[in-house]
Amino acid sequence: MALPEELMKEMKKGSIMEGAQFPPKVFHMVPSEFLEYKKGVHLKLRFPLKEDYNNPFHITFGGIYGMFFDAAFGPFSGLEAEAPTSSLDMNITYLKSTSVKDKYVDITARVVSKSKSYLLIHGEAHKSNGDLVATCTSRMIIMDPSRMQTSKAKQPKS
Repeated sequence: MALPEELMKEMKKGSIMEGAQFPPKVFHMVPSEFLEYKKGVHLKLRFPLKEDYNNPFHITFGGIYGMFFDAAFGPFSGLEAEAPTSSLDMNITYLKSTSVKDKYVDITARVVSKSKSYLLIHGEAHKSNGDLVATCTSRMIIMDPSRMQTSKAKQPKS
């Protein structure tokens, strides 16, 4: 994933982020292009559609959309919560199929609701011609950094 350096620095703030892997290694499997981030509003990423993502009928596997949404929701939730987050659930609604001829899918993530402990995020996937192809909602827990063990903290004795 190619987030701008200023966003990467923002995500790495705080002692709990020491030793964290940004971006995570899985993002090399799912390349994306950063389009836009507006704090408190949205994050937009573009994901190329590859033949490797196809089912036997040359249509993009539905699970690939889960990877796209998760790859957008993860950094967006961290930036919005200003703390580590983790997905509790994800619900995807498929509206239209895509294939490599569509070239790419743009994912837009938006916060629907934010509390001290949770984020509710909504996402939309649009193919290159602008058609809405999928929507997604996810509940994410905002982790309490005081209850998390940092990389420098001593491991408990077993």
